[in-house]
Amino acid sequence: MQVQKDYIRNSILESALEEFSSKGFRYATMSSIAGRCRISKSNLYRYFSSKEDICHELLKIPSAEIKNTLTILTGTELLKYSNDEIAKKMTEVLYPVLTGYRKEIMIIISPDAPSEAASLKIMVEQGLMKNFLAFDPERTPKGFAETLVKMLMAGIENILINYKSDKNMKAQIESMLRYHLRGVLAFSMLRKEK
Repeated sequence: MQVQKDYIRNSILESALEEFSSKGFRYATMSSIAGRCRISKSNLYRYFSSKEDICHELLKIPSAEIKNTLTILTGTELLKYSNDEIAKKMTEVLYPVLTGYRKEIMIIISPDAPSEAASLKIMVEQGLMKNFLAFDPERTPKGFAETLVKMLMAGIENILINYKSDKNMKAQIESMLRYHLRGVLAFSMLRKEK
């Protein structure tokens, strides 16, 4: 039996991350991953049984970080601050995760994400929707909260794709969050007037 080598395993993971983030999960193949890390396809299968198995390994740590971040973001203690303060605090929590796991998050939010990643995306969306509804649960329709969350997720994806500079990215995240929070507040105020 051949002994697995850590440097080969790490090379496979790095190559797969590049393949998944550049081509998308659906179009990445075990052959292309093996070719990228310069090993045979049969050797690749000694380390991982499928690209889903590789993706699971790639997303272990980012998934845990995302879940921890979501717990902080959906905490009701944020509701005691003004919208601009909430946006700033949320940015401080989101920014390190988005910059530290940019490629992994692109896999999770892509339309062709594997089932495990898609489930994580749904969990994040539901947690954010719960948070938006917490602003004014009696007057905020669920459909409005769903729309805001979809727009927020699309905004995050756009920022990850288009802003390579970390400084610009941080400013864009805060600006987007401020915009969304003001939308929730404005909608809530309109509903109160009726």
